[in-house]
Amino acid sequence: MDFLDNLNDEQRAAVLQAEGPLLILAGAGSGKTRVIAYRIAYLIGAGLADPHEILAVTFTNKAADEMRARVEALVGSASAGAWISTFHSMCARLLRREAPAIGLSRDFVIYDASDQLAVVRRVLRDLRIDEGLWQPRAALTRISQAKNRMDDVEGAAASSPNPWEQRLPRVFDAYQRALADSNALDFDDLLLRTVELVETAEEVRCRYSRRFRFTMVDEYQDTNRPQYLLVRRLAETHRNLCVVGDPDQSIYGWRGADLRNIMDFERDFPEARIVKLERNYRSTQAILDAAAAVISQNRTRKEKRLWTERAGGEKVAYFQAPDEIEEADFAARTAREALAEDSGASVAILYRTNAQSRVIEDACRRAGLVYRIIGSVRFYERKEIKDTLAYLKLLISPDDDVSLRRVINVPARGIGKAVIEAIEGVPLLLAPTSATPPRAAASLWARILTGLDAGVFTPRAAAALGAFRDLVVSLTETARQEPVSATLVRVLDRSGYLPDLREERSEDAQGRVENLAELVSAAREYEAREPEPSLGGFVDRLSLLSDVDEEEGAADARVLMMTLHSAKGLEFPAVIITGLEEGLFPHARSVDEDADLEEERRLCYVGMTRAQTKLVLSGAARRRVFGEYRPAEPSRFIGEIPADLLVRFDAPAAGLFQGRLASYVSWQGPARGRAGSGPRTARRPRGDEVHEPSYAYEHEDQSSAPFRPGMKVRHPRFGLGTVLSVELLDDDVKLTVRFVTVGSKRLLAKYAKLEPA
Repeated sequence: MDFLDNLNDEQRAAVLQAEGPLLILAGAGSGKTRVIAYRIAYLIGAGLADPHEILAVTFTNKAADEMRARVEALVGSASAGAWISTFHSMCARLLRREAPAIGLSRDFVIYDASDQLAVVRRVLRDLRIDEGLWQPRAALTRISQAKNRMDDVEGAAASSPNPWEQRLPRVFDAYQRALADSNALDFDDLLLRTVELVETAEEVRCRYSRRFRFTMVDEYQDTNRPQYLLVRRLAETHRNLCVVGDPDQSIYGWRGADLRNIMDFERDFPEARIVKLERNYRSTQAILDAAAAVISQNRTRKEKRLWTERAGGEKVAYFQAPDEIEEADFAARTAREALAEDSGASVAILYRTNAQSRVIEDACRRAGLVYRIIGSVRFYERKEIKDTLAYLKLLISPDDDVSLRRVINVPARGIGKAVIEAIEGVPLLLAPTSATPPRAAASLWARILTGLDAGVFTPRAAAALGAFRDLVVSLTETARQEPVSATLVRVLDRSGYLPDLREERSEDAQGRVENLAELVSAAREYEAREPEPSLGGFVDRLSLLSDVDEEEGAADARVLMMTLHSAKGLEFPAVIITGLEEGLFPHARSVDEDADLEEERRLCYVGMTRAQTKLVLSGAARRRVFGEYRPAEPSRFIGEIPADLLVRFDAPAAGLFQGRLASYVSWQGPARGRAGSGPRTARRPRGDEVHEPSYAYEHEDQSSAPFRPGMKVRHPRFGLGTVLSVELLDDDVKLTVRFVTVGSKRLLAKYAKLEPA
C-alpha cells in the first residue's frame, strides 16, 4: 500500500474512509480523480472488496478511461472486474443483462442525438405540426428535459401559455411509440428504464445492491433525478456510497442537473462523513483568491477555502475594449505573447456563447495564430461515419427505422421516396408474420418482409428491396461469425459504400475513404482492448461517446477556443475569458432568477479556475447585435473581484505578462485614423461619440475580390462556408474555405462555383 504515501492528509482521509456514506467536497484542481482511483485501489489492495463488488460511475468515457488506467497502474490486473464506466454505459450493460425483467428486449439499439432528431421530425410531420412554428430541436429539448426531471408532461404542458407547448404530450407519446416500434432507446431512456428496473424488479435490485458493496460517483453535483434514484437504490444494502463533487462547479442545470442532490446528501445520509479537498495543485493563490471572491457571492453552496503552495502570482488582468473587434484583437495578441513567452504552453480563449467565436477567429487569423475550436464537426458526427454506424445498427436490430431510413438508398440502389411510401403503405393486417414478433409489427423492416412475401410491390421496387433484404440478412450472418473489424470491412464493401467513394476520385471522396479507414482502425483497437468484443458493444461505445470525449484532438493545438461549459475539467497555463458584460456574461436570460444567476457565477468560477498561471478577463464597451451596436456595462463579476487582486487596463500595457509584452502601441502596428495621428488609447466611448471599429482587411491585397478572408460563401455541394485564406495564382485564385458540413477545403475559384452568402 505504498501508493498511499502519494496523498496529502485530506486525500488520505477520503481514501481510508471505507465504510459508510462519504461526501468528498473536491475543490477545483484538488486531485479528485486521483482520490477516486486510489480509493478503488485501496479497497482492492486491502482486501476490503473484490473488484466485481466495486461500482464507480462518472459522466464521460474519457474520465472513465482515465480512472480505469490509474487504478490498473496502482494494482495491476487485480482491478479486472470492477465496474468503472459512465452512467449511460452502466445502464446499457445492466439492461443488456436484465431487460426482460421489465418487458424489454435485450437487442435494443441506442439512438444518439441525430437519430432522435430524425424521429422527432417524422413525428411532427405525422402530427401535421409545422416545423416553422415548433422546431424539431426545440421539441426534442422539451422531451429530454421532461425525462431528465421525470416531469409530468401533461401537467407541464397544460400550465404553459404557449399553444405549441400544449401539444407536447401528443409529441411525447408519438415519439415514445416510434422508439418502441424500432426497438430503440434514447440516452434518457437508458437511465429511466434502468430506474424502472431497480424500482420494480425487486429480485434484480436486491441482487445488484448486494453485489456492489462499494459505490462511487464522480461529479455528483451534475447528477439528475434519475441518476440520483439509481445510485440510491444500488447503494441501499451496504450504504457504502462515496460521492465526489463541488457545488461551486455545478453548471449544467439547463441540462437537468439537480444541485439539490449534493446539497442534501447529509439529509439523505445523516451518518455521512464529510471530507474537504481544499489544496489546489493547479493555480496560483492570486487566481484562487479572485475566483473565491466571485463564488462567495452565491448563497447555495458549501463553504471551502482553496489554498496552494504557489503563493502570490500575477494579478488577474482586466481590459475593457471599445468594441468586440478590438476585444478580439486584444485576446489574439495576448495569446500570441503568452505563447512567445513559453514555447510549450497553451492558451485557452473562453466565451459564454458560440456566437462570440466568429470575431475571435477572425482576430486569430489576422494575428497569424494557429487555433482550434472545440466543438467543430467531430469524427463520429461526419456523414460517412454516421452512415456506417447506421448499417451496423441494422445488423443488431433490423427493426431500427431511423437507421434503415438513413441507409436504405445509400449508396443509391433505386429505393426512392415512392418506394418508401409503398413500404409504409403495406397494411398492418398482413403483419405480424411468424418471422416478425408483435413488438416489431409496425417497423419498416417487417413491412418490407411482409410486402415482399405478399407481392405488393412493383417488379422494379421488389427487385431493389429484395437485394437490400438479402444484403442485410447476409451481413447479419457475417456479424455472427466474424470479428467487429472484419464485419465493418464487409459492410463497407458489400453495401457498395466504399467502392462508390473510390470511383468518385475527388478530394472530398478521398477524405471520406480515409475517415472510414480510421473507423476500421478504431474497431481493431476496440477488439484489442475489450476482453469480450462484440458488434453490439462497439456500436454502444460509439453511440455513447460524448462531446467532451470527441474533443481530445484539440490537445495538439496551442490556442484553443471554446465555450466556458466546454472548458470544465480542463486546465491551461493561460486563460483568457472574453465577453464579461452584463447581458452576455451573466447572460440576459439568467439575471432575473437567483438560481440562474448563481449558476452563471459558478460558470465564471469554473472558467477562472482553469488557469494555472495567467488569467486575463475582457469585455467590450459596446457590441454589435443584429447588425446594430448596443452599449454594454462591465459584468458584475468584475466588480466582485477585490481591487488588490485585479489590474485594470484602459489599453493593454507592458507588464501584463511579467513585463515581456510589447506596449499596446507596438501591438497595434500602423496607427489607424487620420494621417500623422499618434497611437490611440483604448477607452470607453462617450454616448455622443461614434467609434469606428477596426478591420484587418484594409491592409490586405484586395485584387482577389470578390473573395476575401472572413467572407461567407455558399458552395453548390458543401453548402455554407467561410473563406479562411486567399492565394493568388498565375491564372486563378486558390481559396481555403471552412464549410459547416465538411470542414476545410482547398478550392480553385475558377471551378468552385462559389457565391457570396
